[in-house]
Amino acid sequence: MSPKISKKLLILIILVPTIASAGIITFFIVINLQNESLESKIQSWMTNAQIPSLGACIVINDSVTWAQGFGDQPDLNTVYMIGSITKSFTATAILQLYENGSLDLNDNIDDYLPFNVRHPDYPGWDVTIEMVLTHTAGLPGNLFWSLEYYLDNKTITWINENLEWDIIIWEDRPTLEQFLNESLNPIGEYYNDHNWQSRPGSTFLYSNAGYQLLGYLVEEITNQSIMDYVQENIFDPLNMNRSSYYYEDFLSSNAIPYEWNNSLIELPLYNINVTGAGAIRSTIPDMAKYLTMFMNNGKCKGIQILKPESIGLMHSNHEPLTGTSTEGFDIEGYGYGWFLYGGGYKGHGGATPGFSSNMFFKNSSGHTVGVFVTFNRGSALLLDESLLNIYIPEINKILLEESELLFQQALSS
Repeated sequence: MSPKISKKLLILIILVPTIASAGIITFFIVINLQNESLESKIQSWMTNAQIPSLGACIVINDSVTWAQGFGDQPDLNTVYMIGSITKSFTATAILQLYENGSLDLNDNIDDYLPFNVRHPDYPGWDVTIEMVLTHTAGLPGNLFWSLEYYLDNKTITWINENLEWDIIIWEDRPTLEQFLNESLNPIGEYYNDHNWQSRPGSTFLYSNAGYQLLGYLVEEITNQSIMDYVQENIFDPLNMNRSSYYYEDFLSSNAIPYEWNNSLIELPLYNINVTGAGAIRSTIPDMAKYLTMFMNNGKCKGIQILKPESIGLMHSNHEPLTGTSTEGFDIEGYGYGWFLYGGGYKGHGGATPGFSSNMFFKNSSGHTVGVFVTFNRGSALLLDESLLNIYIPEINKILLEESELLFQQALSS
């Protein structure tokens, strides 16, 4: 990778969160149009942060208490990329396979793959599925040639021409199996010493590469793409009919992506090949259904996606973390595809170029309250410290405080 790319690339292509018919659910969004205070706060925040469009919802127990779209594309069916929140979908797929006996979380991931996943400095140490789920497998944030693999050539050409980068264009893009194998094998075509970090099981290192590997694991076990698996086993059962991995599925309703370089820069619509870690796009109603499922022990409107025991595993603190924060939350640890925050919250943030999203919820006194928010200004290509350090924590605080207020009202009613 050229020095020019490594200098300008912020952290990674997927932003690390800085640290009704029978059998189909119908989900009704209740919009509280009377909440002028919350809406005015959001609109003021959008003006200050120069956010073109935003959607958000607050869920209490199994109902959407408030949902609203704002800005240039205010329709709740506007489709946004959700970035690393995709990891929770991949983790859900892994837990479903665990439930049906297709895998064991403590198994060596090599047992299921056509190539070995071995740290060259620690060849005697297994890399287990759980290690990959908890970002402790020794894998990096991204593999060395990730930009070239993740982005299609049309998008790379646009970046090179408009941002004056010099990302290499691959005429013959490898398959996911080839890319992972040739990146993790020391004699592989795409191998670099960067591609292995700490001893497996020893250190938390947030890894898109790891969740890309988990997505490939799902494909190997099920003999179908991770996209098809998630469609059939998560999107379809929850009636998330405006969620996908491809912008072409919603040509008339995609949010336009923007990044900041002294002013807003409009990016072209794009797909991203990091399907296990950050490629999903969705809407407020769809993500409300998804969040409700986790808030209610794996069930939404009678549809059971995961067993309560699996939800418990996903939200257990498998990797305690202290002294770190992200997007306004103190981090206490990591589960499977979810961060554990202070105050009893579980959640995950995410971004791809031009998009930022966050979801979080908590259980208290037998009730649950959750928030999902997404908007079309990102910081995954160009460093945007004001967005990362000021504006994202601010919008999370606004929505958290409002959700707490509504939650207390629900508890007292």
